[in-house]
Amino acid sequence: MSRLAQTKILALYLLSISSFFASLNQNIYTPVIPLIRDSFSVSINWVNFTVSSFIFIIAMVQIFLGAVIDTQNQKRLLIFSFLLISISTIVCAFTTNFLVFMTFRIVQAIGAGVIPLVTINMISHLFDGEARGSAMGTYQILLSLAPAVSPIVGGILGEYYGYQGIFLCLFLIATLLLVFIMLAFPNNGKRNNGQENASSFTQIYRAIFLNRVGLMTMTVSFFVFFIYFVILVFLPILLHDHYHISLQNIGLLYLPLTVSMILGSVIFKKIQKKVTLKKLFITVLFFLPLLIIAFGFLHTQSIIVLSTLLFVYGLAIGFAPPLFSTIISNEYSEYRGAALGLFNFIRYSGMAIGGMFSGLSLVLPSTLLFVFLGVLFFLISLFQYSSLKHCTM
Repeated sequence: MSRLAQTKILALYLLSISSFFASLNQNIYTPVIPLIRDSFSVSINWVNFTVSSFIFIIAMVQIFLGAVIDTQNQKRLLIFSFLLISISTIVCAFTTNFLVFMTFRIVQAIGAGVIPLVTINMISHLFDGEARGSAMGTYQILLSLAPAVSPIVGGILGEYYGYQGIFLCLFLIATLLLVFIMLAFPNNGKRNNGQENASSFTQIYRAIFLNRVGLMTMTVSFFVFFIYFVILVFLPILLHDHYHISLQNIGLLYLPLTVSMILGSVIFKKIQKKVTLKKLFITVLFFLPLLIIAFGFLHTQSIIVLSTLLFVYGLAIGFAPPLFSTIISNEYSEYRGAALGLFNFIRYSGMAIGGMFSGLSLVLPSTLLFVFLGVLFFLISLFQYSSLKHCTM
């Protein structure tokens, strides 16, 4: 392996670890939603709002940073993000006021929002062709470790140290990564692109929306992540209230979903070299809606049935993000940073709305809710498929 190839691989893993931590900030919090509700004596809807607002802020960072990402110093952006996370997590650990807690979760989200765009943009610039698909698969594998690890860690810390223990843990990790990036991460300077600098914000995003395949991919990604987060936020309530499982064990029961997400990314990394992206995209279009309908009918039957459904669903969810990222990176060569930023904005917006939408499970039968979402996604997939037949990827 050449020195250049080694440098690219090292950069890939360093960037992936940073994204792992950004995802950790988001997912470590989910298993203790009932604990936050009880600790601050607020309704579950307010707690769900802290989850959704976190994702929404991350989404907004993507859209504004995306238009200028290729002209910025990537190392400085990472340092800025870790500083914000360090400050906000220590405040969240010690405050007893829910308004202060909610405000600094938003500050934490701003820091966490910078990381995924910087990392995925740098990876897309470092690799081309099949190597890009493979790199996106590796990135997603490491990124998927956060949902696998964080519910377990969050459940254990919440059980023994309360929500304070969770945020103190995040503060420690953020500080260590901040020091590491300042001392060891290369200073890449600015990536100047004359065409991008000459284009206005409106021109950039107009060009992005005119790409039919790119727009189709982003539209589907919204519904994939919207429904994924409806399930993710609904899951601890289901396990706690319906199955009467402790916080510590709730984290463990996320494993079927999160481990299979890693396997899904591994499968994509291997299969994308043999099967066209178009065929893989069509598979996702129709397989996911059927899984969601099955979840709607069967999620209250038993823990074994639920775990099996989550495992299969996780395979599809792990497969989808590197597929979408690769398609978008291939479709946009001139405005890749902005396109990836918009992609992140759309998928994080889907997560944010999904977190709030899950509150409907309190007033509607959960079976009706998820069957409706599955049927809606299936109809959207049919419409996208009719357009996809005339496109190339």
